[in-house]
Amino acid sequence: MRVAVLCYHRIEQPPLGAEADTNFVTPARFAAQMEWLASRGFTGVTVHDIARWQRGETTLPARPIAITFDDAYLSVATRAVPYLDRLRWPCTIFAVTSQLGGTNASWDPGAPRAALMAAPMLRALAAAGHEVGSHSRTHRRIRDLGGTAATDELAGSRADLETALGTTVESFAFPYGSHDPEAVKQVCQAGYRAACTLKRWANPRRGNPLRLGRMSVGGPLPMWQFALKLRKLLLMPAWV
Repeated sequence: MRVAVLCYHRIEQPPLGAEADTNFVTPARFAAQMEWLASRGFTGVTVHDIARWQRGETTLPARPIAITFDDAYLSVATRAVPYLDRLRWPCTIFAVTSQLGGTNASWDPGAPRAALMAAPMLRALAAAGHEVGSHSRTHRRIRDLGGTAATDELAGSRADLETALGTTVESFAFPYGSHDPEAVKQVCQAGYRAACTLKRWANPRRGNPLRLGRMSVGGPLPMWQFALKLRKLLLMPAWV
């Protein structure tokens, strides 16, 4: 069995001129995608669940799939999570810890501004069974860093989140998917037990939980293309 992980960002109607921006998925399109998955027997799991399964610590349902959200946009909490809650599916949200309650301006200056979740909302989602992981402190490319800069982005953001949530944080998503063997080593040294890339592969039982593959979902993607991309993903070998 291989497990697909889907990566979303903003669940909202894109403003005029941004319709093709792959960071946006409209609420209606997101709901249709989730309904399609549920109707075909998929069950939502978290990144933490997949990592534990790969280490032989737990089992997974017959057709598991992980729904993840990078950057922790407020629209995820207001538009996506309520639909997932109706399906009784958990999700994994990766937050940029220096910007809790802020906006995406610092790392995405050319994009339309959007509010990010503050600590109390993330804490409530974690208490409700969703997973909250780190997306670094300032959204920098980890593979470009080293020494104290990498430690600040990785261990520092993990400490920030654990303080904000009052619970252990074990999952990380590489900003921009950017990583190399040294970045993976640094993530491990920072205490994470799972890390997501943007490499498009499904994750096998004997895969590396610190280099999980994900499929990006965004833009005006017709349902038939969504279904085809997922089918190809699940059939592809995982070069991990």
